[in-house]
Amino acid sequence: MRLPIVSAALALAAAGCATSGFDKLYPGMSSHQVVDAMGSGPTRAQEFPDSSTAWYYGEDRCVLMRDDKLVAKATTEDSTTINTPVVSVRDSAKALCAPEGYASSEKREQVIDTPFGTLKGNIDPKAAMEKVKGVVTGKSGDTTPAKTEAAPAETGQASSPTP
Repeated sequence: MRLPIVSAALALAAAGCATSGFDKLYPGMSSHQVVDAMGSGPTRAQEFPDSSTAWYYGEDRCVLMRDDKLVAKATTEDSTTINTPVVSVRDSAKALCAPEGYASSEKREQVIDTPFGTLKGNIDPKAAMEKVKGVVTGKSGDTTPAKTEAAPAETGQASSPTP
């Protein structure tokens, strides 16, 4: 009877100690050590003029290698900006590895979950706020009047559509 309980406790303890290969990476590791820790090579690589190379493992993890040594690593950072029962918005700053002076602009993605589905993309928060304010107040940023089709005047004659 005690054997199943002890086995279950050992299994839970072992599961809690398990870490991903990325968590085991540290500066100074060789490229071979990085590949061994990750279990495979990168899914894509980006070379820089200073002989550095960014290795990307998917879109969420990257390491920066220089002279066959790991010099930095980064992961995607997620944050929830809105979380209600009706809608939630998650913002992600994608992993970016680049040597100093070569950093490109940060790549961001937003995910909006609604009862009607999930939308992914880039949302300009300022433009979204202006649009919402316009809808709520009835004052949109667009100053041109909306085009509408006028109803035919009641003259007793039927109007026929023009081709």
